[in-house]
Amino acid sequence: MPLFPYSYKKVSDKTRVRVSNHFYYSDFGVLEGRDTRQYGRRYICTGTPGTGFIERDSESHSYHEFVRDYLTLQRPSYFRLLTGREPNYDRELMRANEALHAEADKRKKQILECYANALTVGRQEEMMQRCIRGIKNKMGHHSNKYMVSLISHYKRKIQQLEKDIASVELNVTDGLDEAQSEAYARVCETFVAMANKCRRIWNYREESSGVFKQVFFDMGIFDFIRSKHFLPLMRDVEGVCYYLLPDALLKARSSVDFDLIPLKNLTIVWQEMAMQEPTQLLSDKLIDAACMIQMPGIGLTFYFNHARVVIDFVQAMDALKATL
Repeated sequence: MPLFPYSYKKVSDKTRVRVSNHFYYSDFGVLEGRDTRQYGRRYICTGTPGTGFIERDSESHSYHEFVRDYLTLQRPSYFRLLTGREPNYDRELMRANEALHAEADKRKKQILECYANALTVGRQEEMMQRCIRGIKNKMGHHSNKYMVSLISHYKRKIQQLEKDIASVELNVTDGLDEAQSEAYARVCETFVAMANKCRRIWNYREESSGVFKQVFFDMGIFDFIRSKHFLPLMRDVEGVCYYLLPDALLKARSSVDFDLIPLKNLTIVWQEMAMQEPTQLLSDKLIDAACMIQMPGIGLTFYFNHARVVIDFVQAMDALKATL
């Protein structure tokens, strides 16, 4: 781990600048111009390069606090840098390669291999961004044509890296036939409607002392996996993330520790709650649930304060599973 918050690096034959050792947060490999125009929201990195979610419009105060908590962690902190709690490409690449060598499952190896390749490209871009920031700091507010030319040089290199990373990332929507592509697009559409409409979503797990905890659904990205729609992302009370791929549910405990559950083997059931006769369990927990979905095979139960959008999502999932 670096002992100092900055180091001096040679950015040209005759120029050295002070470069920050803090991780440079960016949407490299995640957002493109078309994505930014479509969503108009920020990409929030959740602790490892290439993994996070797209901030959505919401009137929920608790959701805004949830987003702010992640943004607070992105502020440069010498303590976090010294203790290895900031994202780090070198460390993540080492973890990805170790997991790749130990993995036997073909599909998981494919994801880890693409992730390691994307990290190799992303590491170069991140260093270039920090060099650009160092050049700008050295130039200050004074006009300097040589410094400007250096910045342009690095920006051209980054543009090339944007093409390189797109070629090494795993695109899970490639190879889908027309029926599968349309069904998955419908799942993403109904998932977004569900996440936006349901201001309150709770996860319940009996093994967690019967805790009802508010969680948030988003469209996200995992290990630089590409998709036309981003990946529907669900979270549970333990902090485990569940990403919906076109043919599998990816259960991620960390960026290199995850399971793949085939969708055709995944049972999803929904139940509309009788609000005039709430169950004793819900009454005791004081939650105003209108609907619930269960995935018995993986022990997941979610409660929602709206029903129609949840039913639409479950029906879209059933339609997708029928194409597999």
